[in-house]
Formats: sequence, structure tokens, C-alpha cells
Amino acid sequence: MGMDGSGRSRSDRSVAVVGASCRLPGGIDDLDALWQALREGRDLVTEVPADRFDVLRFVDPSMPRPGKSYTGAGGFLTDIRGFDADYFGIAPKEAVQMDPQQRILLELAAEACDDAGISPQELAGSDTAVFVGIADHSYGALQMLMTESVNAYTMSGAASSIAANRVSHFLDLRGPSLAVDTACSSSLVALVQACRTLLAGESRAALVGGVNLLLSPYHYVGFCQASMLSPTGRCRSFSAGADGYVRAEGGGMVLLKRLADAVADGDRIRAVIVDGASNSDGRTAGLALPRKESQESLLRQVYDRAGIDPDDIAYLEAHGTGTPVGDPVECEAIGRALGIRRTREPLPIGSVKSNLGHLEPASGIAGLLKALLVLQHGTIPPTLHATPPNPHVDFAALRLAPAVECRATAVGEQAVVGVNSFGFGGTNAHVILAAPPPAPAVAAPDGTRPFVISAASRQALIETARRTAGRLKAAGPGEFYDLAWTACRRRGRRAHAAAVLAADPADAAAQLSRLADTLAPPAAEGEHQERKGERGEDTGTADSPAVADHVAHGRIVFAFSGNGAQWAGMGADLLASDPVFAEAVESADKALFPHTCWSVASALADPDLASRLSDTAVAQPLLFAVQVAVVEVLRQRGVRPAAVVGHSVGEVAAAYTAGALTLEQAARV
Repeated sequence: MGMDGSGRSRSDRSVAVVGASCRLPGGIDDLDALWQALREGRDLVTEVPADRFDVLRFVDPSMPRPGKSYTGAGGFLTDIRGFDADYFGIAPKEAVQMDPQQRILLELAAEACDDAGISPQELAGSDTAVFVGIADHSYGALQMLMTESVNAYTMSGAASSIAANRVSHFLDLRGPSLAVDTACSSSLVALVQACRTLLAGESRAALVGGVNLLLSPYHYVGFCQASMLSPTGRCRSFSAGADGYVRAEGGGMVLLKRLADAVADGDRIRAVIVDGASNSDGRTAGLALPRKESQESLLRQVYDRAGIDPDDIAYLEAHGTGTPVGDPVECEAIGRALGIRRTREPLPIGSVKSNLGHLEPASGIAGLLKALLVLQHGTIPPTLHATPPNPHVDFAALRLAPAVECRATAVGEQAVVGVNSFGFGGTNAHVILAAPPPAPAVAAPDGTRPFVISAASRQALIETARRTAGRLKAAGPGEFYDLAWTACRRRGRRAHAAAVLAADPADAAAQLSRLADTLAPPAAEGEHQERKGERGEDTGTADSPAVADHVAHGRIVFAFSGNGAQWAGMGADLLASDPVFAEAVESADKALFPHTCWSVASALADPDLASRLSDTAVAQPLLFAVQVAVVEVLRQRGVRPAAVVGHSVGEVAAAYTAGALTLEQAARV
């Protein structure tokens, strides 16, 4: 039985993670930056920024004092104000009323699509689902304190339900769209629900995320009155010093497909969700007190159903908040369900909350991203502040080992990683991740490649160029073809675009950095001069980037010529250097040969071809082969016509390109 309730094989009920994005404390805005922070064991918890609320008014270290928080510690984003409203087609007066959590989710959705190499236009109008874990309503509440600021956009800007709907609206997604609030387990419960939706066939893809912002002091005050927060300002997961959790903000999002669909679509798969489930603690001694038996039952259900031997678990990302009650209960459940059933070394466990703090409704997605990176790198990063170990947990008897140092995973190809997430109202969730199936080896062709970027405004294009240059600097030479192909083929196009020709990541990064400097606003004395390119012309030269401003989303028309356009040597360079062109010519050759009894591929490479080109019986098959091969080269690079027109033999290639004729039918004509 899988997440869809069927008895299908594991591969049939698995879900692929094909894209991922994040906004996390410490300026982390992608998975590479997250991994670097985790690997280095960075503590990203700080104090409340001055622009959030008056710390002197609301924070008092006394424990607890009515109306006060005894801590101002937290994991904070570096920027929650910046938002490119133009990119998302949102008017400034509406953007101001939008909860910043909604803004972040829009950015995360766009970046998850980018990471997946899937253009938003490909998803538009589809049954793609959106599931979002969200719980905080502070922004709307703060607006209501100043009723004169309330306008027509306030309610849609503040409602949690709109957080998911906003993403569906922007991307024109027509599958299920809902917000999930189960407190701290919200985003992982959302993930489980999304997987069920995919496996039930209700949607072909799903965007799943979570978000949390710390905008007001009131939650700090409330949680401190319940003695839930750490007075020492750190999540000391599994430690004798565990004294409560530290609040944090941020978010993450993943783009999911059924595994079979992701493989068929040729997607890059980051990880595979093998199984997952959720349950509830029911009645306990107190609403916020966890039930060990429920957590244990959930783990047994998921791993037994998936047929996974506990020995194959390379790592388990625990909920691990660092609370005196929660940690011992969770460790007992993990140990009883999985640890004591192992025949090899103790099960490594850890918690990303020790680095970031507790993202509350978004904490599950943060744990998922860490687990994904553990699988990808085969390395378990350290959990901070975990020593000395909690004396109320018998780690040795439970066969558990908190990962306090960076270490390699000890399990091979069958390795899986688990993720726990629990809500303080008793809703528990767990998912199992496995490594993706091996991708087919593809030899990357040598030579320069176009690297394309686009944005909704000129300033956004500058920022995109700089951000992309930074990421390219960290890329290896062997990655460049895939990166350039994805940027050209599988990214959405916005009104402002630029392209550079480069042979490797370093070259592309240098050119994009120069491009950003060139496009930056001029000095004050030149501000009234019209910048080159402002009217939409191509500003590129043979050795500089091509830039186009205010590009209309026009329609492309292919025109196919007839006799008279042929010339000796046409297609010869492409035939020798471009595998796509060569393969397309070979296909045309096979289709034409029964009718010509000679090879167009050989003829194109023939240095003495000129003497035969005046013969229509030779010229027309060659023109047809070259035209359909050029069309395939353009198609592989993301250029597709909205209409075609042809003259003479060009009409045949046009009909083939339009899909009116198969290649064999066109060859016969």
C-alpha cells in the first residue's frame, strides 16, 4: 500500500522532486548556499532585527513576565521588503497590502520552476496543484490595527487561503490549491497530501511549500507564557541543555511529479519520495503534549508499507526542536520503531533547527531540503549544540546516534533518508526520500553556447545577471552545457532579455558580470541621456552580450524557400559540428532514400556538389533535408514557430514542420 492507498509497486507509487527553492536565515536563497551552511556547521540564529518590533518594549529576560517575551532570539531573513511586483504582474498598491509570506511564496514558486528547468508557460492551464503550509496571520492583524490603511486588497492580501491561490493564479494552475495549517507539521502534511493527489491521478505536477515570517512580538509573548521558547536562544536538539526552541522564518518549495512522468519528461530528478503518511496523537495528557505511541506507529506504518529495512536508512532528520519533553519522546519513538531493529551501526539522527531555528509551519520543508542534500552529497552535516547528550534519552539502547560531526553516509545504493515533522496540536507527518534513478549519460558537445537570462524590468535583469554570474562561478566546466541548455530551453521569457556566448561557466559568469555593470544606471550627470537599448534594439555585437529591452511576446513565423536558395557547402559545417543537425539529416536521408536512391547526407558532405545543384532532382531533396534539420536544431534550442509559410519545395518542409505531414509522407511528396 502506498500513499495513494494502492497495492502498486514502489516505483509506481513514488514521486519525484524535480525542482526546489528556498529562502532561509543567513541570506540563504538556494540549495547550494544551504548545503554550504550545513556542511560548515554555521549557526544562523541572531536577534530580532530593529525593523520588526521594539525589543526593549516586548522582551524582558525575566521568566516569564506577563505581556513580555523572555527572548528575542530567532533565525531571520535578510530582506522581507524587496519584491519585484512587475515580474508577477501585481500593481504596487496591491503588493503593499500583500502579506510578505505571499510574496515569498510567489518567488519560491518561480524559482522552483527555474530549478526544475520547466518554463511557467509549460504549466499554464494545466492541472498542476499547489499545497502550502502557512500559519501566521500577523501582517493582516497589523493592518487592522491601522484601519485607515485597509483597502480593497487587504483581505486577499492577508488570508492564508490566498497564499496557495495566489501561486495558482499567477501561474494559471488549475489543479487543487489549498493552504494547510497543522502548526509545525503544516508543510510536510502538505507534501503528503500533494503526493496523494499526484498518485491518484488528479494532477500531473504539484508545487508544495511552506512559509513563516516573524513580524510581530505577540507570538513570542504567547509561546514564552507557555515556556516553549529557549531562554538561552538556541535549539539544543538531543542535548542535556535542551530548554526550548528558537523561532525562525523563511520558506521552501518543491516541484513534484510522479516518478514515471518525470523520467518520461527527461526531468532532472533531485530525489524520490518513496512513501509518506500523517496521523494524530489524539487525546494526550495535554493538547500540546506529544504521544510516543502515535509517532512510533507512524514510522512503523510508513517503513513497513514501503518494504524498507531499517538497516537501509542512512539518516533520519528528526523534528528535534530541543524541548525537554519533545526530544525524549521523539527519540524513544524513532528508536523503538527503527533503531532497535537495525543490525548495523546506530541510526544517525539530526535536526536542521540547530542551524536555522524552528521555521514552525515551514519547518517540514526545511527538513526535507536538508534530507535531499544529505542524499545528494552522501554526507551528514553536524547537528549543533547537541552535546552533552540528553541524559533522559538512552541513545545506546535505542540504537540512535546524534550526528554531531560531519560524516559520510554508511549506506549504499539502497539508502533512504527519513524526515519527521510534528505539530504541537498532535498532527504528525513522516516522509521517506531515496536517491534518484541514474540519469542516462549524455556527452556534452564542445564549443560556445548561448546563455540566456530574462527579467520583467531592466533593473531586475541587472540583478538576474549578477545573481546568475555568482552561481556560475561555483559551477564546474562539465555542468555548463546542461546549465546553458536549461537557461535557453526551459526557462520562461520575460520582457527584458540578454544572451552571452560562452564556452564554460567562468566565461559566462565574467560576461554576465560585465553585462550587469554595463546596464547599471549611468552616473548622475548622464541620467537624462537615453541609454542604448531603451527602445528595444539589440545592443549586442560579435564579442559582447546581446540585450533586448521591452521585448513583445510576438509570434515566430518560419519561411521555407524553394529552388534557387541552394548553394554548395550548405549545411556542411552544421553536419560536421552539430549532432542534432546531423541526426536530423540522417533521419531525412532514410526517409528520402527509397525515392532518390542516393544519400543526401553524403551529398551535403561532397566537395564536388556544386556541379549537381542545378539539377532539380538533386537540389530539392537537399533543400528539404537541410530545412527540416535546421527546424530540429531550432526546436532543440527552444525556438518554435507559431506559423509557417513555404514556396515551391519549401511548402513540403513547411507542411512537415506544421505537423500536416509525417517525415515519410513529406519525403514521398
